[in-house]
Amino acid sequence: MRIRGTKPEFWRSKLIASVPWEARFVLKALESYVDDNGVGEDDVNVLVGDCFLHDLIREPSRTLAKVSEAISQLHQAGLVWRYEGNDRNLLYVSFWETVQRIDKAQAGRNPRPDGTWNYKDSVIRESSRGVATDAGALAPVTGEQGNRGTEEQGNSSLVRVDLEALFTNAWSHWPKKVERKDALAKFKVASKKHDPDQLAAVIAKFGDAYAATTEPQYVPALGVWIGRERWDDTLPQARTVQRAPTRGEENLAFLVELASEESGRRREITDGQD
Repeated sequence: MRIRGTKPEFWRSKLIASVPWEARFVLKALESYVDDNGVGEDDVNVLVGDCFLHDLIREPSRTLAKVSEAISQLHQAGLVWRYEGNDRNLLYVSFWETVQRIDKAQAGRNPRPDGTWNYKDSVIRESSRGVATDAGALAPVTGEQGNRGTEEQGNSSLVRVDLEALFTNAWSHWPKKVERKDALAKFKVASKKHDPDQLAAVIAKFGDAYAATTEPQYVPALGVWIGRERWDDTLPQARTVQRAPTRGEENLAFLVELASEESGRRREITDGQD
């Protein structure tokens, strides 16, 4: 845990106000949780143990669920990056240089989303726009997107790093890790026609859905999925598999049927005697 400050702009930010109160509280906890590069391990158990220990002891399941949901909300709002690096799941607090001033930064143990290890070397260009939350809601590139080069004063390397960081985060959600280079190339091509933030968000949403419903061998390679523009597909749903009845269940059903028939015969006999 580290001592951090809070700038007045935090309380006036429309982006911060776009997430629920509890998510804002978790964001402030994350600022103390991450290292001087703004990076921390994306492990809700570690985060809760560091920042919400008494809540964890009192209500373990509820606390873990609430903090996990808050991190997801922060990620969807663009306030936190989630990605893979150094063979582990990591998170990065967006706009780190804006929200915190680190006078004597210590070396980080994990890379930032752009692959750098020192925040002074980082070239992350961050967007304050929220990302899409609905599958298929992939908007085409607009004039605003086309002006990114102007905003960056013609520095195309910043746009390149931004796209690769977005892809890295989306890739972390895709359950079938094959042909990464091909997937990245197709992601960059698709980003010329569609908003890359939204594209990355839709990929992450489909990846999570595939992971929850589909055996890995049946998940399409991400490069193939992007190339076929499958973001308009229906989200994969878990199949309801009808289990064959056990021998005991079959025997029980048979006995119930016999008992019902016997009861019917007895009623017929009784009615005939009346």
